[in-house]
Amino acid sequence: MYRHAKRPLPGDDTFDGNHAFRLKQWPQIPDRFRTARVLGACSRMTVGPVTANWFLSQTGLDATDAFELISSMDMQGALERIVLARRAIGEPAPVPAPAPLSPVARLRDRLGRQLAWKKAALAAILCLGISAALDSGVPIGLGPFALPTLAAFSG
Repeated sequence: MYRHAKRPLPGDDTFDGNHAFRLKQWPQIPDRFRTARVLGACSRMTVGPVTANWFLSQTGLDATDAFELISSMDMQGALERIVLARRAIGEPAPVPAPAPLSPVARLRDRLGRQLAWKKAALAAILCLGISAALDSGVPIGLGPFALPTLAAFSG
């Protein structure tokens, strides 16, 4: 007799993509399913729900074996079955076109893009100059910004 004739075939609603599964408690897993991939997938299922397609891809089981494992976990009361909302099949919603900008907003946007790199370059040069001056060991009087000259540090 064929191997799949002894087991129930997967139901239409188990692997249809409209359900997710979460483990409420750790189940007794049959020895033939006790692999690292199955145990890892079950461990992930304790954290949050997973879809049947994810379960199939992570465990490496065929649909009949996965259905048998899910059925045994369900019979033990360890599995929570979550019904997902059906997805509408059709074309995606159109993306609305951006609203036209006023001439002032366009000018502000263009100037911002042109000057952005200049501000970043100036900040980089300033930071490099300060770090080079501090690393050289030459005492520099930066006023209140030089921490060693503050009363709290010098005593």
